[in-house]
Amino acid sequence: MENRASDSDSTDIESLSSEDNDNTDKAKGGKIRIQRGIHWCGVDDDAPTTSPPITWPPSNPSANWRQLRPARLGNPLHGTKLQLFSKTKHHLAVYPDSVVKGNPDDNDLHTFLEIISAGYPGHVRIKGLLTNLYLAMDKKGRLYGEPDMNEDNTIFIESFRGSYNTYLSLKYAHLGWYVGIKKSGKFKRGPRTKYGQKAIMFLPRRSRFQ
Repeated sequence: MENRASDSDSTDIESLSSEDNDNTDKAKGGKIRIQRGIHWCGVDDDAPTTSPPITWPPSNPSANWRQLRPARLGNPLHGTKLQLFSKTKHHLAVYPDSVVKGNPDDNDLHTFLEIISAGYPGHVRIKGLLTNLYLAMDKKGRLYGEPDMNEDNTIFIESFRGSYNTYLSLKYAHLGWYVGIKKSGKFKRGPRTKYGQKAIMFLPRRSRFQ
């Protein structure tokens, strides 16, 4: 019985050694190196090579962009051409000498404007189509035409109040300075503007550009 057990043990050892010889390789120096399958590294041979689909924008439960008003026809993100008619009966106009004022004549080409997205929802730039100057507000709250659109004082926050729009200077938003036109047609300085005034309310007119 002991001889039979020893014979079976030797047979098993020989079979194991023969399998090991198939999975081993001699390295330099005579050392035996075991060849391992790719599954040993935690990699699946049959793993799919395609990447998962990318969704945009990424889900973010804390994002507040979902609370914004939905886009509509003539949204400034599309680069709208229009005239801005103030509640004081003047069209906002940008002239070649950088003067910004109101003009009751809707045929004045300097009143033809374009509202361009400034990158974030509600952030816009207002450009005079004829002069290629951008509406800007200086540190004293005065409006003027700025040739460089990259200046931070050319960005305004557009808000909707019924049929009217208001434009709050992004740079001076903490001071509450709005774009405004007086009854005389002159611009209203930022420190004298206040939310709810007629001077800061503008009616977008797009009929000429449709």
